[in-house]
Amino acid sequence: MKPGLHRAACLAFCMTSPLITQADENPLAKYLVAPGAKTTLPVASAKTPFSLEFARDAQERFENFHYQLGGDHALYYNLHLSEVLPTATSKPNEHYRPLEKALDPALGDSVSFTVTEGDLTLNEYVVHPNHRVQAVVMVHQGKIVYETYPGMNPMDQHVWMSPGKTTVGLVIAQLEAEGKIDMNKEVVEYLPEFKGTNWDGIKMIDAANMATALQLEETLEAIVDPESIIVRFFGAEFGAPNPATGQVEDWLSILKGAEKIEGEAPGDRFRYSSAVTQVFVVIAERIENKTWATIFEERVWGNMTARLSMQHHLTPDGTSVAHGLLSTTTEDFARFGMLFTPSWDNAAVKPVVSAEVLKRLQTAGSPEAYRRGAKYEGQKADFGESPLMNSYQFDGVFEDGALWKHGNLGQGIYIDPARDFVGVYFSTNGYIPPYGEDKMPGYLRRAAKYLAGQAGRVDER
Repeated sequence: MKPGLHRAACLAFCMTSPLITQADENPLAKYLVAPGAKTTLPVASAKTPFSLEFARDAQERFENFHYQLGGDHALYYNLHLSEVLPTATSKPNEHYRPLEKALDPALGDSVSFTVTEGDLTLNEYVVHPNHRVQAVVMVHQGKIVYETYPGMNPMDQHVWMSPGKTTVGLVIAQLEAEGKIDMNKEVVEYLPEFKGTNWDGIKMIDAANMATALQLEETLEAIVDPESIIVRFFGAEFGAPNPATGQVEDWLSILKGAEKIEGEAPGDRFRYSSAVTQVFVVIAERIENKTWATIFEERVWGNMTARLSMQHHLTPDGTSVAHGLLSTTTEDFARFGMLFTPSWDNAAVKPVVSAEVLKRLQTAGSPEAYRRGAKYEGQKADFGESPLMNSYQFDGVFEDGALWKHGNLGQGIYIDPARDFVGVYFSTNGYIPPYGEDKMPGYLRRAAKYLAGQAGRVDER
């Protein structure tokens, strides 16, 4: 399989920055003929209100594949998902506190990275039409040092996509620290209806690190197979019928039927799967006897001096799609990352991420399982260096403790506790060239190093 095709497997809120090399290789080409599926509008068009006609057309045509193509309608969905999906909220603390700004005018021209178009500075990259960046916010030592909004407004609430998985990793680590979850126990101890299935023998820690040895990985073959378990899972989350039967299924019941991967044991290999994330949402809800939105408000968002509530977009049965469908402002996205840094008190009224929890998130993965996984080579290219491992829903953890999580259509959060730095960004970056490449991860890590004084002008080394 060509690397570009493999990366295109993230069509359902998953893996790395997707890039389909040629339009005729696109297994979803038939979806591109629908109005709003292709990319014709510049991202800057999202800074002004969409017409009523455009909004109604986008709402009428909403469905998973149409959204994930990243075309014109996706610009609308990314900023208005509460209009097409049921939505719950986690309210912030009553005390809102603006983030102080100490903008570094040299940063945008001092950090560069090599992309398809050549060696671009950060300032050049964020406005390049091929990369369709909508917003970037960087925070160093508790202050905003860089911000830009090429394709949205500061008060707009944008979908996180897979960076939402970090919220699940955090809550699970909190529950573990409190003794409410034993990560060495099997998943079936917390989901007894899964006993007697292929989930038997899978430890919670291996599931948290997406190494279940079950056929739940979001590969291209799975995504384009209407009968695959992953397509059925995503369809059920959206309330769409199974293409093979015409019936709407229960998403959790679907996962009970996951098949084993022959010759592979749990913990052997990192295989990315949003479905596994949702299993932990259910486990947390059952342990706390509360909805995920309430759990997250009590444990995280309600302690934050954020500007707006977090939006949780829901499955038909009312479960938060925490693996990807969360929406906030860009600044509030950055505030979440600040909870993991020494400057947490600029974003919250009390500590949310304890030293114990942070250490667990930074060390719970397996470097060997990570290197065997499909993300390894892609992340090495995205950063110009390789993370050490994945851990607790984070795509990458570096040797210096920095944490990284990417999202479909070009979203990301980079948290660097040692350098007291957080970088976040939103995009609507589709699949057909010249679109699809996302190199913002490399810019964020280099910006952190630059600000920490580890380099003058940061180059590819």
